Amino acid sequence: MPYAKINNVNIYYEVHGEGEPVIMLNGILGSTRSWAPQLPALINNGFKVILMDFRGQWNSDKPRMRYTMEMHADDVRGLLDFLNIDKVHVVGISYGGEVGMIFAIKYPERVKSLVVTCSIPKADRYARLIADKWMMAARLRSGKFLFLTMVTDIYSPQFINNHWDFIEKTIPAFEEVDFDAFIELLKSFMELDIEDKLHLIKAPTLIITASKDRTKPDIYSITMKKKIPNSELVVIEDAGHIVNWEKPEEYNNVLVEFLKRHR
Repeated sequence: MPYAKINNVNIYYEVHGEGEPVIMLNGILGSTRSWAPQLPALINNGFKVILMDFRGQWNSDKPRMRYTMEMHADDVRGLLDFLNIDKVHVVGISYGGEVGMIFAIKYPERVKSLVVTCSIPKADRYARLIADKWMMAARLRSGKFLFLTMVTDIYSPQFINNHWDFIEKTIPAFEEVDFDAFIELLKSFMELDIEDKLHLIKAPTLIITASKDRTKPDIYSITMKKKIPNSELVVIEDAGHIVNWEKPEEYNNVLVEFLKRHR
């Protein structure tokens, strides 16, 4: 498996396709595999796709330390330097979208465009309550219990009822979670507060939200649309938090159309 030593941490990454580079940033419990529904659409439209696991996630190192989203942004920059990529389209979902915004604020010269999916600018009381609930489940060290705690937060009722066979197949992955690292990632999220810095994002920005997202409802995206210059908002109807899985065709169409406009 390919690794890059970034800021003294082994970061797992993948590169797929040829063309203009796009880096995809995972949700908090996501992995490089989470972007499988998007890969063909991006590759077939002439994009080189870079995937990575953040420190603390899956195939990357999980140092026992305090994580911050700024640290992840620095790791993204380090990986781009390692791959000799100067400027990139940044696409993130949830936690990854929040890291993407921090990256765009901190390293504006490296961002060609930004796509932020089901993310928020600040961990307010509502968001922290959800994170607290997930953290308590993680502390019980049961993957099945963590799954049961999260499942109705991250999927819409329709998707749960109509695609339970698919969702059920993800349960074994919850048993493989590094609970200590996941808790540190949650602590990192709970420190998020960039609402007053959104105006510093200069890259063209697409904000995608889902109408049935319970974890990070669309009101947050509406706020971001008002505060990020040169931004546009798309609401995908009848989808939950993991919108790129629930409505992959609609998500891919919106994503690819935006990226092609900003080549």
